[in-house]
Amino acid sequence: MSKSRIVVVAADKEVSEGYKSQLESIFGDEIEIVLLSLDDDPEIFLGFDLILAANTVIAESVKKKAPLNAKIITVIRNINTLELQKVFNIEPGSTAIVVSNYLHTAQETVDLLNELGINHIKYIPFCPGSKIEPSVLSTVDLAITAGASHFVPLNINRIVDLGLKVLDISTVVEIIINLGLPLERINLFTLRYMKEFIDLNRKISVLKSRLETVLDASSNGIVALDPEENVVFMNKNSETFLFPEKPISVGDNIIDFIKNTNLIAFVKDLDTRETDVFKINKKDVMVAKNYLNNGEKATGTVLSFSYVSEIQDIEKEIRKKLSNKGNVAKYDFSDIIGSSKSIRTSTDMAKKVARTDLSVLLLGENGTGKELFAQAIHKNSARRDGPFVAVNFAALPENLIESELFGYEEGAFTGAKKGGKLGLFESAHRGTIFLDEIGDAPLSLQARLLRVIQEKEVLRVGGVSPIPVDVRIIAATNKNLKELIKVNLFRKDLYYRLNTITIRIPSLRERKEDIPNIMNYYMNTLGTQKTFSNSATKRLMDYNWPGNVRELQNLILYVVEIIDGDLVDIEDLPVDILGDQDDFSTIVDTGKDRREDIVETVERHSDVRLFMLILDELEGAENIYQRVGRSYLVTRLSQKGVPVTDNILRRVLKKLEELGCVNIGRTKQGTAITLIGKEILKKLKHLP
Repeated sequence: MSKSRIVVVAADKEVSEGYKSQLESIFGDEIEIVLLSLDDDPEIFLGFDLILAANTVIAESVKKKAPLNAKIITVIRNINTLELQKVFNIEPGSTAIVVSNYLHTAQETVDLLNELGINHIKYIPFCPGSKIEPSVLSTVDLAITAGASHFVPLNINRIVDLGLKVLDISTVVEIIINLGLPLERINLFTLRYMKEFIDLNRKISVLKSRLETVLDASSNGIVALDPEENVVFMNKNSETFLFPEKPISVGDNIIDFIKNTNLIAFVKDLDTRETDVFKINKKDVMVAKNYLNNGEKATGTVLSFSYVSEIQDIEKEIRKKLSNKGNVAKYDFSDIIGSSKSIRTSTDMAKKVARTDLSVLLLGENGTGKELFAQAIHKNSARRDGPFVAVNFAALPENLIESELFGYEEGAFTGAKKGGKLGLFESAHRGTIFLDEIGDAPLSLQARLLRVIQEKEVLRVGGVSPIPVDVRIIAATNKNLKELIKVNLFRKDLYYRLNTITIRIPSLRERKEDIPNIMNYYMNTLGTQKTFSNSATKRLMDYNWPGNVRELQNLILYVVEIIDGDLVDIEDLPVDILGDQDDFSTIVDTGKDRREDIVETVERHSDVRLFMLILDELEGAENIYQRVGRSYLVTRLSQKGVPVTDNILRRVLKKLEELGCVNIGRTKQGTAITLIGKEILKKLKHLP
């Protein structure tokens, strides 16, 4: 007996292959399955017992090509139930675009999700070319799709892919009837179809067992209740806290087992209280309450019981561990590289200061290593086992500085965390606090800083009782504090409190003889075999290093990651090191007519905006020593809403190179902006 032949017609090859795989898992070798598309010759549709169309639109097109007596079924599909937990995990109230290749199939997915009762999310059907307000689309950061993630817009960061949809059981039965397969075998085929639901139930059972095991392992008592306070779940430790006269079973009403009337009121009241402490069996027990919700409807309550005494012990241990975690000095004096007289003088002074508990003021330009010195002083002090907490005033928003430094009490302001927050001074208790960029501290805050130093206590924002703190203070700045005092931007009394001992850290240009040692140190740390040519080394020694050691470190990272070959020559150095600002001005001033011609050419060019965006990306990448290839530019431009192909980009870069705006390097070197390119970019940015 010959096999029945089925043809599957879909717009997407992946969809067709998905249907074929599903049919083969149900019918085995009972039928032959062929995949076709609407672009195939009409004669190919001859000789099939049944045609499956992926949707109604395709079904209408198939009717025009297939024989008049052909049997055509439009597939009815369902979402893969094994993937639905991905949607359950999405936060209620979220908005998601539901993506497919066609709008009607996207709407189909939305309808299926709603029919399944998964309506805690707002769905927006979407397909390429959908007319959705840009302002709406720009606020959405979540996409749901059934096997069509390649159609998701680039600005969407979160994608929930449910995989290809599955054939509905009604479609399977319709295939059996149309092919004239024995009706008594429908049960066998449907059992094969139901296999995935059996697998789903098995997974749910395993998950339930694992969840119960995890909850039983908790030292807390955990009880889940329905809206009538009946027990729907409880872990093994629950009865230890409730101390009932008889065992509690699922289905019992929890109120029957509670003797404390205040606790009964707490359980029953749907108020805002989340935790409270109650006396149960002569012990203080903290009870936490959380609500189970389906959308805006409450479906139950979860109670968690824990002994107050155990919480207090745990809190002490946590505070002890957290005082050091993340607040540890990593650097020692051995990490200060250099043998010049200036750096040795500063290091020797710092070593002497480390043996005292005096306040220290570190003076030095950005990048000289002020925090390295501060950490080394702490690590060699009597407070070495205490925390090292760093605060950068230049990086803290002025409206957050007080709450970050001194902490706050619960309810101190809108948005304050429940229970309040520990301040950085409290975190540094029995250790060192490093006040970096102290010259940027707001004048309004300096009085409070002075009080902390003098009284050795802090008052939290919204608090009424001072909290004693034992903290050593190391401050640092790249500003002239005496000049700030003259213009009333820094308090004189605070300056003299901080300035017990002053250590000046020299800039790199003041100790250029240390440059080779610093370079070797970082090269060895990175495990590279690269070396610098004599001309490159001379240029580095002649350079003024406005960014100090940090800039030198970035240079080493640049040559290790970007430059090919083991010998780094002078032309391999970054542009800002090859020529100072004076050199740059000379170069761009030379050939003024040429630059004007270039600007005029660029202005007239149809790709002028693309020119500007590319030059801007190249300049930004150069500033962070990042290699730029075409794939990087394609991605960055696409993110800015300017999609380009690799061929178009190649053509534009070639034009920019002809104009002298960029240098297209050899393989793996990428493309770099030139000095002329930077000058042209400035002019383009000021065009109307």
